[in-house]
Amino acid sequence: MFTNNKKAPFQGGGAPTYVGKGMRIEGKIWGTRPIWIDGEVKGSIDIGSEVIIGEPAKIDATIRAPIIKVNGFVEGELYASGKIEIMSRGRVHGDVTNLAGCLIIHDGGIVEGQCKIENEEKMKSLSPQQIPKLLVEKSTTPPKIIQDSENEPYSNTKSEEESVETKQ
Repeated sequence: MFTNNKKAPFQGGGAPTYVGKGMRIEGKIWGTRPIWIDGEVKGSIDIGSEVIIGEPAKIDATIRAPIIKVNGFVEGELYASGKIEIMSRGRVHGDVTNLAGCLIIHDGGIVEGQCKIENEEKMKSLSPQQIPKLLVEKSTTPPKIIQDSENEPYSNTKSEEESVETKQ
């Protein structure tokens, strides 16, 4: 997995994101890097590379990625623009959608749902289009000054005159 071998499971270099056994995530997971899940996820998983569902995993989510490998339990829809592979201990309860000739179900693997074949154009529309940015870009425009109804700049501090009056 961490070698320079071209047949390594994760392409693009670096280690995958790992969600370990005993971890639970609810909500959206999205990114460009590979992810290996042995824990629990409920929500959606949109990844720009590879998703591997390990044997102890329990997933209740829609998964969209170029490559999806399942060796645990998935309740939800799978969309892959490349390959979907159901390993010998993989269980999918939901529809599977990918390109023709790109679904592999090993002996013992189970899919309870429809297997749909789509063309490349349709798969592009089903795949995540753009991963949202986490950080807001810095603005080059200066901040806007907020004024009150008398067109005077808003101030949180007392004016000098008010300070003098309160001292007397």
